[in-house]
Amino acid sequence: MDNLKQIISTYIKVPAEAIDSSTIIDRSSVASSITLHRMYAKLADEGFAVDDYSSIKTFGDLTGKSNHNGADLSTVAARQMTEGLISKNLSVGIDIENVDALPVAEDFREDSFYKQNFSEEEISYCILQPAPYASFAGLFAAKEALVKANPAYKTKLFNSLAITHDQAGKPCHDGFELSISHTGSNAIAIAVRPPAQIETINQPQAPKQEERIVAVKPNLTILYLLSLAALVTSAIALIIFLQSR
Repeated sequence: MDNLKQIISTYIKVPAEAIDSSTIIDRSSVASSITLHRMYAKLADEGFAVDDYSSIKTFGDLTGKSNHNGADLSTVAARQMTEGLISKNLSVGIDIENVDALPVAEDFREDSFYKQNFSEEEISYCILQPAPYASFAGLFAAKEALVKANPAYKTKLFNSLAITHDQAGKPCHDGFELSISHTGSNAIAIAVRPPAQIETINQPQAPKQEERIVAVKPNLTILYLLSLAALVTSAIALIIFLQSR
């Protein structure tokens, strides 16, 4: 227990001896989302693995979930309940991360933080980029944006929220439109989940009921929101760039 408090103390900036069951240790108590994930990666290194820490608010919550075997059975039911519960409405998530908040690693493939938050393919991709840490920060921001656009993702491990890239280098995640940009010090990402764009029509005259895709006219509201999201992203990126100079 004391070891847990010592680790957490360095991240929430509260003396270890002052930490009790009511001490807040969630995102509101640390500098950034990356810092929170770094804290749980460090806890995992010490044998206190927690599969799902999205619902942990206090130190008491943590001690009720963490264990030395790395198993957290309480997350299984929650994951089954939230899996696939995706709204059909347009949803947008946006996130900004500080590149310097990422931990320095000698080997990204062996570091607990990077293993917990990125797939092997994502690590390989970032290592090959001109600025690996900025690329990692961009992917991390995109994952946070995905969670904000779809709260059902809160129970998913970040290394399972895989982000790929098409031949043109555009980031991709099934069911979402993604955009990532970064400067030397900050990364920003936006995730947009459009509503279903196809509908099916039954044809009772046919021997068997069949479904066909019907072209849907462009939804001007969606196009407007996507354009607005792109404009907001560009504006924020410009502000970050000007502040960094």
